[in-house]
Amino acid sequence: MAVTGGTQASDQDWADLLGKIVRAGFYGVSSTGIYCDFGCPSRPPLRKNLRIFTAADEAVAGGYRRCKRCAAKGVRVWTDP
Repeated sequence: MAVTGGTQASDQDWADLLGKIVRAGFYGVSSTGIYCDFGCPSRPPLRKNLRIFTAADEAVAGGYRRCKRCAAKGVRVWTDP
């Protein structure tokens, strides 16, 4: 199943992801079909595979599934951006 949606990452999105900054929003990895919270302890994806979402529902609608590391660590799921 192909994953779709989201927006391209800005320079700030990329810096926040690399710095493991906890903030509102989600990022999806198009090569794996997984979406994560900002601040997820997982290895960062290649920037070309990065998609940004404001809500988890958007990522799910695009065919992404929840990251098991975020869910296992009890990291919050932002409901508003």
